Amino acid sequence: MKLLKSIPKHTREARVLYLTCLACIVLLLGLLSYNVWLNSDIYTPSLLGSAADTATHQNGPNNGASSSMQNEPDLSGLKYSFIMPTYAGDIPLAIEFLQSFMCLCTDYREIKIHVIVSDSSEYKMFQTALDNLVSCGERFSIFPVPQGNVGGPRPNIEIINLFDILPPVFHMLTNGNITANDTSALLRERGKYQYQTIKKMAAAAALDYDWALWMDSESIVVQPFSARRMFDGFARAPTIWRSSLANTPIMHSLMNNSASVLRLPAGAFGPDLWNLESQEWIIEKPVLDDLIQYVEKAHDQDFWATWAANGGPFEVTLYNLYVHWRKLETTDPMYGKYRIMDTEMEMSKFGVLSPSTQEIKATMSGTGLLERSYKLLKVPGTPLKLSNMLQAYGMHIYRLDMVEGMVPEEIDRLLLDTPINMLCSAVPPLHKWWKERNVVIGETILWPGAFNHF
Repeated sequence: MKLLKSIPKHTREARVLYLTCLACIVLLLGLLSYNVWLNSDIYTPSLLGSAADTATHQNGPNNGASSSMQNEPDLSGLKYSFIMPTYAGDIPLAIEFLQSFMCLCTDYREIKIHVIVSDSSEYKMFQTALDNLVSCGERFSIFPVPQGNVGGPRPNIEIINLFDILPPVFHMLTNGNITANDTSALLRERGKYQYQTIKKMAAAAALDYDWALWMDSESIVVQPFSARRMFDGFARAPTIWRSSLANTPIMHSLMNNSASVLRLPAGAFGPDLWNLESQEWIIEKPVLDDLIQYVEKAHDQDFWATWAANGGPFEVTLYNLYVHWRKLETTDPMYGKYRIMDTEMEMSKFGVLSPSTQEIKATMSGTGLLERSYKLLKVPGTPLKLSNMLQAYGMHIYRLDMVEGMVPEEIDRLLLDTPINMLCSAVPPLHKWWKERNVVIGETILWPGAFNHF
């Protein structure tokens, strides 16, 4: 009391006022930091939920989506589709995929598969090839066939001639004649990558669906799964993966051309941004419609005229860049629910990037790290770490070009325990590989606890 009395009253009041202001500033800074963290486009699962938590929820984790995701969206009745462009040389691969889908997907009849062919000749060729589909017996490859698939009808397939959905502007932009019987002039003048993009994106713009998967015909179903459950999981927490690994002129050109179509500055998200990382090319119809409308308004001309005038970038790089930009630019919940994840950061966190795998990464050029992460799987222990990461983000589509030089049992666990539902793009003969190793599911269990998700 003597000490307090010795301090002038106005000094004590000044100190109280100072401490009060300081406390308010600290509180405001804390609230501001929390708000910035919530609205950041880079999230970490360790902050908002662990892999152990999410592994039991295969519809996907809630680790970084906006607060609106706390309220479960009503996904009942949503229309899900596959969009598969193909051509004469790949038709046998497409049929092989359809056979695996017919025998291993528990709800295969609920998914509309749109097959985009080049002309009327390929249309008839694909119709004939469908006769090679056979009713499923008790087993397919190494798996027991789900009871509801045994003896079931064909998948729900629609064959579409590219000519029937081709944007009219290409008749003016193409020197050669384009007809229902021959679209080769478009292929010749645009090249195979732009031709493939036109097939995918023109179909995506024309068809009726809520969510669709862009896929290559060289895909295969890995094991029994529910396609609706896979789509539901993505729709609850849609994720776009990005890296800073654009290291070739082609990669830089694709990203800069995508930015030009969107009227964004080149390198707006960094000079080495690359967003064709994941093979889960799942798109949302309202987002695609919004993208097309935005481009037409920004350039005051047809979307496809702008796309063609700016190098014709990949459909995936364009779509992903648009979502990334809109998430940062707007408060629209349609974009707020998306997560933008950094591949290198997450791989480091889950231990996928180690000194040994970093050496392999250093040799990779012209590709995304996640897209060809199978190259890292030669390092023992890496498949399990990658599986943990894929589980944490509810990823069930993967690219695996080869299995040579890897520990077979580790690849089994990556595919079956994650679980990976589908392999896409240049897949190895997986089911033949399993058969040659005498792997049998349902009679021989490879390890305790395996396949509990069936």
